[in-house]
Amino acid sequence: MRVCSWNASPGFISAASAALEQQLRQLIQVDIVAVKLIGDAAAPCDLLIISAEGIDDEAFPSWLKGISGRIPNIHGIPVPSIIFGEVSAPVQRELLRWAVEGNWYFDIVDPRHVSSLPVRVTNFLRLHDHLHEVRRISDASRVLDARVREMEIQLNGILKG
Repeated sequence: MRVCSWNASPGFISAASAALEQQLRQLIQVDIVAVKLIGDAAAPCDLLIISAEGIDDEAFPSWLKGISGRIPNIHGIPVPSIIFGEVSAPVQRELLRWAVEGNWYFDIVDPRHVSSLPVRVTNFLRLHDHLHEVRRISDASRVLDARVREMEIQLNGILKG
């Protein structure tokens, strides 16, 4: 498993960002790769952890919507992301409809809840696996459907001939 981490506000340093770094180092069963630009997380990346502590609460919705289009896609599936930052409940509620209508799975982790990071990482990695399994099943189903149609055409040709 490869987890990419991107700091959206590299000049912002706090005790919480140090705690995030410590939690990331403790995820020993995954390969953690720090990226400078969000697009560098492309291939392969199973999960993207974004540190967004320096993003102002008021600016957060437009910032989030702005980066959503730059989230790497793997086989048409945006990489699930955990966003580390302090975002008020009203701002999160404001994002609800947009998040539901979108195709990007993300979570916002408050700096006070950094200890929950290992469980959240695990859940998102499993979600990532399930999304790709659904894609593989859909691809196999399309191939089988095409083969069945070909066989029906051949069978109809034999029966008519």
